[in-house]
Amino acid sequence: MPQVVAVVNQKGGVGKTTETINLARVAANEGLRTLVVDADPQGNCSGILLEDIAADDLTLADVLLGEPVKEVQREGAWDGLHVVPGNSNISKAVMMLAGEHGREMRLREALDPVRGQYDLVLIDCAPSLELHTINALAAADRALVVTTPGKFSLDGMSELEKSVASVVRYYNPLLTVAGVVVVQARGTLTHRAWFGDLKESSPWPIINPRIPYWDVIQSAQEAGLGLDEWTADRQRGREVYEMYARHFSTLTGMSLRNHLEKAFPTHDYAYMEG
Repeated sequence: MPQVVAVVNQKGGVGKTTETINLARVAANEGLRTLVVDADPQGNCSGILLEDIAADDLTLADVLLGEPVKEVQREGAWDGLHVVPGNSNISKAVMMLAGEHGREMRLREALDPVRGQYDLVLIDCAPSLELHTINALAAADRALVVTTPGKFSLDGMSELEKSVASVVRYYNPLLTVAGVVVVQARGTLTHRAWFGDLKESSPWPIINPRIPYWDVIQSAQEAGLGLDEWTADRQRGREVYEMYARHFSTLTGMSLRNHLEKAFPTHDYAYMEG
């Protein structure tokens, strides 16, 4: 069965969608059949991974209300990638499900019939701890927490820990947290001090490397390209792609050197082990 990973943080603007997209790109280059579920009403992940989305297209909202995933999923930007789109209708579906029994398990039940078709399922969660995020955590095998440096990020970690514990207790006892990824990192004294505080206070392991605050990441994403496809700054694109590939390797056990040698055949990775 494929691994289902929920990319989560209740705070917005911390890089969850960017992490999801770049993990999906690594998976595509690895030849894995991947499903991305856009569980964010903002629909940013869908806007990047799909060519066009019409207002009347089926989305995750319809899945939560009973539509089969196979009727909603669409071919994504890369070979082997499918996407369940998200848009503002997700919030409407959440309101319609108020008072319904088993509403927290709708996504898990919807994914069960199609899990065998994929090697990996990535769920890009909303910046909230509402029903759609609870559905994502209830459906997941593992959660990947994405955060940015800052005091409020540390404060929010305790709230997220409580939510994960609640999901484990009531809906998904097998859910684990793979770890915490830090993005938009700078080498300032303030950020270095924050990293020290995070290591001391985080209930979960820190997944390295930290993702730097580089323009190439946003530029490639807005162009709908993988970082390995970005030609305007090949070196930085390769460097940051390797960072996301290291995250992917931590999650899946993928051979990092073999993967990078295939993605960048002209670059020498002889210094790497395995």
